[in-house]
Amino acid sequence: MRLAWGVLSLTISLLLVLDLLLGLFPSEHERLRAVRERAALSLATQVRVMLAQPRGEAQLSSVLDGIAQQSDELASLGVRRRDGVLVAASAEHKSNWVPRADQRSTLDAIVVPLQEPGGLWGALELRYKADPSITGWRGWVGGTMLALMLSLSTGGLLVYYFYLRRMLQHLDPSQAIPERVRAAFDALAEGLLVLDHQQRIMLTNEAFSRLYPSEGPLLGKPVADLAWLREALGDAAKKPPWLVAMQTREPVLGVQVRITGEGGEPRHALMNCAAICDAKGAARGCVVTLDDVTELDRANVRLREAMGELERSHDRIQTQNVELEQLANHDPMTGCLNRRAFYARAEPLFRRAREQGTPLACIMSDIDKFKNFNDTHGHAVGDQVIQQVAGLLKTSLRADDLLCRYGGEEFCIVLPNTPLPEALRVAQRMRARMEAEAGPGVTSVAGLRITSSFGVCTLPESQVQSLDKLIEQADAGLYAAKEAGRNRVRYAPGVQAAPDVVKSSMA
Repeated sequence: MRLAWGVLSLTISLLLVLDLLLGLFPSEHERLRAVRERAALSLATQVRVMLAQPRGEAQLSSVLDGIAQQSDELASLGVRRRDGVLVAASAEHKSNWVPRADQRSTLDAIVVPLQEPGGLWGALELRYKADPSITGWRGWVGGTMLALMLSLSTGGLLVYYFYLRRMLQHLDPSQAIPERVRAAFDALAEGLLVLDHQQRIMLTNEAFSRLYPSEGPLLGKPVADLAWLREALGDAAKKPPWLVAMQTREPVLGVQVRITGEGGEPRHALMNCAAICDAKGAARGCVVTLDDVTELDRANVRLREAMGELERSHDRIQTQNVELEQLANHDPMTGCLNRRAFYARAEPLFRRAREQGTPLACIMSDIDKFKNFNDTHGHAVGDQVIQQVAGLLKTSLRADDLLCRYGGEEFCIVLPNTPLPEALRVAQRMRARMEAEAGPGVTSVAGLRITSSFGVCTLPESQVQSLDKLIEQADAGLYAAKEAGRNRVRYAPGVQAAPDVVKSSMA
């Protein structure tokens, strides 16, 4: 519309200049004066005829008065000789007429010379009524020029507007962009789309055209006509991101776009929109970019698959490591710690107990008359006996207690932070469970009676300087239990302890 106003203003200005220089349009004032002068000449001819007749002068006043009364424009008229004598006139002509020294006609006062064969006889004077609609600003308002200007301002504006609107749709905006700028746009990996305020496509780059090549020429098209783009937006097409960006004048970023290519292959892109604003902050268009992230998505899928496989491999390795650690640190038959793993864990407990003065108990256990099980029922039953005893020992201990298959049918137990009375109670409880539960637990042979003997030694009662010495003293207690008849708990002989505690251990 502003462009149409500009063209219209130029047209009106050109017409005004041409009228000023060449008189292109007739003046209403001059036209009317010419008409009145022609009418005055015709009347002057009739007046000369009457003056030439006898008694013509006598009748002339009444004729002039009749003419003045019949005309709506004439105020008065008269005939004056060249000596200034008014020969004939209509009413009030004498007061209406103001003589001019140059005898020239004006719009309201027309003077027509009356000639006779000998020269100038006089003049016909016509005085017209002053008409404000003809003279002054109202005369200009009602003139031809104003009518033309008004016609141009209304009709011309509409004609120019629709014509320019139609023509501008066929202009190629890309021709207004320098080649180096267009080359820079085409070098972008993202698809670029520039829209005007009516959501028409003003510019695209090659990356955008490659998204859907069969669409054909895009410039000048409403972006809403791109069916593939509407489908790709999904629910977001109800209020397109570029429209939101222009309405809010805030960037719209990261809109998910799923494009189905011409061959049916799916493509994934991220759409970003930013409004183009003028100096007043009004949105005049929008820049839209489409970043094709299909390959990135595929790479991410492959990466996730590789990470999943790596995690599964890690889990398998962890499982194998646990199994290897189990095999390296535990006895395969009973699941108890082997001697190497046992010493690796028990040595720090022993040192800490010595340094901090905290109690530490060591219990040695042995299956009574184990050789008889092997000799009578075979080694398979002997293995079951060992497994049953180990299981009962495990379930009798705390999580931080250590249980080791020390060798054959012999087990070693370390109880951290356990004083002598508590250690003796634990040993007695385990002995009682062996007697009550171990035999029935071996289901392959009915009626087995399985018992164990236990030897106990503790810090700080024992003053030994090494774990091996503590185990030796507990083993001495085990030997004492066997000497006392087996199925017994005995404290290490020769180690200083409270007599009542030692006595209770022998009960």
